Amino acid sequence: MKNIGLNILHIKLSVIICLTFFSSASPQNWPTISGNNQHNGLTEMTAPTDVSSIYWTINSSSTVFGNSIFTYGNKFVNSRVIFSPSYTAKIECRSLDDGSLLWDNQISSSSIMYCVGFNEFAVYAHDYSTDSLYALNPSDGSVLWVNSEFMFGGKSGVLFACNGDPILFGRRLDKFTGQTIWQYNYIVPVGPDAGYAMFNDTYYHWTGSITTPKKVFALNTETGAFKYESMDLPGDGDQEIPLTIGADGTIYIARDGGLLYALEDDGNGINIKWTYSPVSSITGYLGSSNDGHVYLVDGGRVRKLDSAHGTVVDTSQVTLASGFLLKITVDSDGKVIVCNAEAASGKYYCFSSDLQTSLWELNVPYNYYCGASLGKEGAFVVTGAGTQISAYKFSGTRKPAADFFAETTLVLQGSVINFFDQSSYQPTSWEWFFPGSETNSSTQQNPENILYNTPGIYEVSLITTNSFGTDTLKKSCYIEVKQANYVNEPDEMFDEFKLYQNFPNPFNPSTSISWEQPIESKTTIKIYDVLGKELMTILDEEIFPGFHQAEFNAGSLPSGIYFYRIFAGNFTQIKKMMLLK
Repeated sequence: MKNIGLNILHIKLSVIICLTFFSSASPQNWPTISGNNQHNGLTEMTAPTDVSSIYWTINSSSTVFGNSIFTYGNKFVNSRVIFSPSYTAKIECRSLDDGSLLWDNQISSSSIMYCVGFNEFAVYAHDYSTDSLYALNPSDGSVLWVNSEFMFGGKSGVLFACNGDPILFGRRLDKFTGQTIWQYNYIVPVGPDAGYAMFNDTYYHWTGSITTPKKVFALNTETGAFKYESMDLPGDGDQEIPLTIGADGTIYIARDGGLLYALEDDGNGINIKWTYSPVSSITGYLGSSNDGHVYLVDGGRVRKLDSAHGTVVDTSQVTLASGFLLKITVDSDGKVIVCNAEAASGKYYCFSSDLQTSLWELNVPYNYYCGASLGKEGAFVVTGAGTQISAYKFSGTRKPAADFFAETTLVLQGSVINFFDQSSYQPTSWEWFFPGSETNSSTQQNPENILYNTPGIYEVSLITTNSFGTDTLKKSCYIEVKQANYVNEPDEMFDEFKLYQNFPNPFNPSTSISWEQPIESKTTIKIYDVLGKELMTILDEEIFPGFHQAEFNAGSLPSGIYFYRIFAGNFTQIKKMMLLK
């Protein structure tokens, strides 16, 4: 018997290293419909004070209209719809700086692709023709994974858990693989359904069939466990109006044919805080401001309600053109932008915070599913009927809006991470905090080599400052540090074969495959694609007993799911891994 020890194998393949940088959703990004998990349109960005000057304009050739705009960093995505020779749609990713096309993807010639979300890990798109959810690589639009168990999600899009996992219609998915982490099944009277929303670690939606009472219920987003539900909320048999959650956590639901309810979650149940009797039917999402007010469109007018009592504080003098599923955005200065959506008379209306001054109007017909998405540096992209996509931009000075990204958010203990500032409005100083790392803080704009030695999940904070003020962004659950698996007893005998999950997983461009074997044998490791096609052999040699690691470098393979299989003596086993470029 040969000496048993810790054997580390490095089987290198040719490599093209291409690092992809991701960041987390922040108030300067617009990751989902109405901008955030609460669907209340509240943003740190500042809207243009007028729209007399266009920042840029481009044409998306051969498309007839566009849908919701989602922004992340200096990119935006939206769906581009084509009617001839058949109804199809593709996803386009463009630069916020000039509108130039970065990539597009339609999956197949018959796909009807609707954007439903955009965060640091993926562009999320639903193919209406196959009822499948796709996660696309933000860098090049390649498919990261696909899940084929979804109803159409274009109206309300995805929500995001603390670590960036997508949550849709009572289901949380792993952001790297698309596999279901938890699922809660419930009944809604109208489908495909809109309307779910989140506040902190709680998911809210309404439930009830056409013939049974409608209630709002709560789920724990970490576990999917049912928490509690509201009392019956009278109204019509159907319920198409979505939920909105205010800045203070108040849950707003306008019942079809009924009252507007302000509901309060006290940690033990969902209770009625107040009710508002609308002048006529309320449609769409409500808006929220940081000063404790809520905005809605009722009877063709924008109304501002006090969130404590539901009393009307102000009413616009302008009557809006009719529209379905209106959306409201409230910017950092308190300006209120309303999109009446989905109509030939579609418009954006911009009001002062007291609604008494109409600052500007912008005609954008057939602005399907859209709200006023305000991206980095206050870029405001609009699209609707026709091929044209235009952008307007805030021109002025103000305090920064902090934002940042890390080159990776998942590492092995003992690894270092570089961080990058991508704040808006020209900060002049930076203060970073890295709890859990060996470097507690930094004043560099782009800190490098931040060392994480202890396994765990850690937050990162950035404070940015200029002469106009200071802004702080804290990303919770942002960095995950995995424990390295080492053999402490090099002379330990292993009594069975064990194949471990590769780490890191997902990976780019390389990962370590680890296993234990009790006997000397010829050992082979092969790599397969998702269809089972053998791609390569990374190990094929006589191996001594002990703990081993083989390094797999993906080289130029595209992002996606792959499998590795080990053959050793009479032992064989297969595991799945994720390449994310």
